[in-house]
Parts: sequence; C-alpha cells; structure tokens
Amino acid sequence: MKREVGKRVYKEIAKLPLYAQIAAKTEMDKVKEAANFSSLFDVADIMHIEGTDEPYCRLKFGKYRYITYYSAEIEQLKIILLAHRKDAYKKQNQPWRW
Repeated sequence: MKREVGKRVYKEIAKLPLYAQIAAKTEMDKVKEAANFSSLFDVADIMHIEGTDEPYCRLKFGKYRYITYYSAEIEQLKIILLAHRKDAYKKQNQPWRW
C-alpha cells in the first residue's frame, strides 16, 4: 500500500504546541507502519467520516484530527489535513466538499 502525506500537513504540525507535535508524529508513524488498511483500524483510532460517499476517514489523537483519503483501486492512503477538532469538520476544511 502506498502512503502519502500532504505538504500542508507538515506545515500544520510545525504550528502545533510541542506536546501535540510529538503526538502527531507518533500517530503518523503508526499509519505508515501499518501493513494494510484493515490492520490500520487495529493500530490507530481511525473511523470513516459519516455523510461522505468517498472513503474519507479521520484519525483522532488528543484535540487534533488527521483527515485521510483511502483509494482501494490504487491502494493509496493519503493524509490530507491536520486540524484542531473544532476546525477539522468545518466546511472550508472539508476536502470532500470542494
């Protein structure tokens, strides 16, 4: 499985407080180390985002959320957004609504 992280995510990690940066990098490592997508549900707290037809998922850690996209056809998992939980689901941050 191919795993990618968007450039925007690294910029957002740099803006976080130190404790959140450590947690964000730890969770990202868990995602990268998972052998396949089904084991990812066991390793990390990933859930499908309700109300979407496309395979967008969220990964919770502390007060922050990663928004991920999974494509089964090309076996790709991409982390596309990192945001505080109050902002992660707002309309301007929802990549599935663009």
